[in-house]
Amino acid sequence: MAEPTVDAVYEAFAGVRRPARVTGCPHCVNPDEDRPLLARPMRALPPEELARYAAKALTTWGGVEEFRYFLPRLLECARADAFGHPDPPIVFGKLASAGWRGWAEGERGPIEGFLTAWWAGTLDRHPAEPPVGTVLCCLGATGADLDPFLARWGRLRTAGEVRHLHDFVLHEVRWTGWLRLADAFWDRNGVAYGQVVAWLTGGRAAAAVEAAFAAAAGEDVLGLLAEIHSVLT
Repeated sequence: MAEPTVDAVYEAFAGVRRPARVTGCPHCVNPDEDRPLLARPMRALPPEELARYAAKALTTWGGVEEFRYFLPRLLECARADAFGHPDPPIVFGKLASAGWRGWAEGERGPIEGFLTAWWAGTLDRHPAEPPVGTVLCCLGATGADLDPFLARWGRLRTAGEVRHLHDFVLHEVRWTGWLRLADAFWDRNGVAYGQVVAWLTGGRAAAAVEAAFAAAAGEDVLGLLAEIHSVLT
């Protein structure tokens, strides 16, 4: 069953008219390749039929209005990593390419709610699929301000959130010479990348770990916190 936030995105974009055709670069897209995308209700499109469009949208196949029509289903499938290819950060990065942060509040708000709920749901379960580092990379790819998402993580209210941070700090960050986020889909010159690096190196993440020591229950969680702290400091 779809989450309410997914339904909100579908509702927000329900007024976007289905395109008559979705044309693309003739060297990249076959003339009738858009036919299966338009032959059934958008919400019923299987991920395998939408995947090629998801990879090429806004670059060699279709424009912003076509992207807006398919957007709810694209986000739903990418959140579940249902495409296989393209990887989720590529799909979420197309939001930034489409300029979504300049859209009307009635469209922007449901997308923001979708992203916030996805992040909260990821932190609430461990392990998560996609993993927390991939989800954070997807959020950054949209051009969203990551500071509220990092602050939410920094509460470290549950053992699962601690385990996510342990996984991220020890396995998805490279600390040799200078800090580098390992996921190749990060834009290392982007604002979001800088926000994550600043959170990890500027003391906020370390302070969150120190505060979590007082509330931690169980030797296993205390051990994870100690290991995280030794890396961050």
